[in-house]
Amino acid sequence: MIIVSLIGLKKCGKTTTAEALISEFKSRGMKVGGVKWMVHSNFTIDTEGKDTWRQKRAGADFVISMSKDELAFVQNRPDRPSLDDVLALVPEGTEILICEGLMDSRPNVIKVVVAKALETLNETFEVRGIKDGVIALSGIISNEALEHPEYPVFNCTLPKGAEGLADLILKEAGK
Repeated sequence: MIIVSLIGLKKCGKTTTAEALISEFKSRGMKVGGVKWMVHSNFTIDTEGKDTWRQKRAGADFVISMSKDELAFVQNRPDRPSLDDVLALVPEGTEILICEGLMDSRPNVIKVVVAKALETLNETFEVRGIKDGVIALSGIISNEALEHPEYPVFNCTLPKGAEGLADLILKEAGK
């Protein structure tokens, strides 16, 4: 499975880039998954007093919530879930996993830095602890900078941008 990490600061275009890549890979007939890391969020689908919350409060180690057309897995964790935790939940046969906000230093994780502007690019690398392994830039930065001395820049709001970045990801993954 190809794992792509879209790394950037808040409101820089990560979700837009994720949407574009997911659509592009789906148009190529691939089985695609999406993951959203919400590092600083208190988001929960488990509402106090509701059935899944009550099952967890009763002692369940995990709860699976099902509706007519959705399935959710809820598990309290003592620490931040890792990529391995996520991979255990990914359906078999998934060919590409687009991870928004994933911070993982494994060499097989393909990294794309998503930034707002050239002047915030160094801050993005510093704040997110990015040392190496980046293959490209995307996000709002692509509205002002079509080129960068170290990395290709892709505007994923344009079909050719998403197509080009998808091609580069597949090339990097040896596909």
